[in-house]
Amino acid sequence: MVVDIIRPFFLGFYHAFKRTFTVKHPFVRLKPTDRYRGRVVLNIDRCISCRSCVNVCPNKALEMVKFEKKLIPQYDAGRCCLCNLCVEICPAIALSMSYEVEFSEYTRKGLIHTPDRFSQPPKPIAEKTVTVKILDKKRGVAHK
Repeated sequence: MVVDIIRPFFLGFYHAFKRTFTVKHPFVRLKPTDRYRGRVVLNIDRCISCRSCVNVCPNKALEMVKFEKKLIPQYDAGRCCLCNLCVEICPAIALSMSYEVEFSEYTRKGLIHTPDRFSQPPKPIAEKTVTVKILDKKRGVAHK
């Protein structure tokens, strides 16, 4: 019975000296890993209009539209589940995944990326980024 009362105090004392894993997000961001999956980016020059990406997409986030006398995929970020299937199946390697995941809009139509907007590279990462490094089990996880 006494152990049930004292144990929470020792647990609180233990966590008081453990490292925190908090990042002040708008000002400091976690650096994404190499295999991170964010928004899909299109290279219009490499696209051969084969429709493979449109056919393989499970959520129908890609749709072929006419752009400069050529059929080019249009991207709906509201439907995309970031599964990477379209990037893997593209025979011309015209699609790639970026590290950008912050693409909120006020309307659903704002989430539809026309081929012109779909081909723009992502915004650069903020100047202050931190990476995750694992410390020993006693101190916990921390940042570099």
